[in-house]
Amino acid sequence: MLHGASSASSSLARAPSPVAPLRRGRAAASRSSSSVRRVGVRTRSRRVGGTVAVVAMGPPMPSREIGRALGGDATAPVTLACWLDYACPFSAKFFRTMTTEVVPHYGARLRFVFYHQVQPWHPQSTMLHEAAIATRALGGVDAFWKFSAALFAAQTEYFDANVYDTSRSAMYAKLAALAAASAGVDEEEVMKMLARTEIAGELNTGNACTQELKFHVKLGRQTGIHVSPTTTLNGMVCDTSSGWDLEKWRAFLDPHVEGTDA
Repeated sequence: MLHGASSASSSLARAPSPVAPLRRGRAAASRSSSSVRRVGVRTRSRRVGGTVAVVAMGPPMPSREIGRALGGDATAPVTLACWLDYACPFSAKFFRTMTTEVVPHYGARLRFVFYHQVQPWHPQSTMLHEAAIATRALGGVDAFWKFSAALFAAQTEYFDANVYDTSRSAMYAKLAALAAASAGVDEEEVMKMLARTEIAGELNTGNACTQELKFHVKLGRQTGIHVSPTTTLNGMVCDTSSGWDLEKWRAFLDPHVEGTDA
């Protein structure tokens, strides 16, 4: 027993201290703090106790809700959000029913929120959504809804068969003209927002609308959105159909709006 105890004691003596890895980790973190900028992470400096601390900011994040709301305000008892693609015929049908029948019926009791859902099997989809983002930036939310209605109404002009040989710049020009005609925004200003951002030495810069569109794509991915239209009721994905009329929407929404389905 004494020999075993001696061996155990010796083993314990040779074992590394449980706080040693922690100390090494802290030291490594201290050494790596100077490399934050090298890995492309945005940083911000702030003064703490007489010293300047570098705070890692991470990738860009939206400062406000990115969805476009119609109908009731934030106090509405029900929020119905939908992920729509301007190149999707089912999204067009959903948009018309929602904006001309469902939202007017419920008024302040229902808040309808629009999210941009770019579907990669429609290559032109990105440009359509960029134009909508530019219109909202220049003319406000009311201009956004007017342009969206006009774009959905004319969406077949932007279907694959009609734009297959259309250049990107020509597509932007056509969309800018539609934005000016439907929402009253300045056509040249829309074109400026859609023009490629020029940064010396960089080739893949996007335009003034790219970052906002990225936010919508990122949010859609983390929410599990795949196709359009997809809806969420108070944040939860739910089964609805673009083929529903007002009567079917009322059968689905009334229990929630009236508070009978807690």
